[in-house]
Amino acid sequence: MNPGSDQLGLFDAEQESDPAQVAAARARMRQMIDRLSAAAVPPWKDQMGVILDDGAFQRAMRLVPPDEARSLWAEFDTHMERLYAMFSRTDPARED
Repeated sequence: MNPGSDQLGLFDAEQESDPAQVAAARARMRQMIDRLSAAAVPPWKDQMGVILDDGAFQRAMRLVPPDEARSLWAEFDTHMERLYAMFSRTDPARED
């Protein structure tokens, strides 16, 4: 038997969420969506900014209920795709 095998692991799907963490994740996700939806131009200076936004949103998704996470992701992804299309056309680091 593994030590601590009766405890939930850090990444276990069955782990109970702290309501405060869920609320904070939900608020952060909503802020990100609102920021992207209001943007007329891509908010990123470089490719790393795109990656960081995407990763942060995906990490927050793990804390909210799955149905809600999917719904928020669909909204986030729509705005990311719109802005990324503009960004990729103007990114000086992009190779054609």
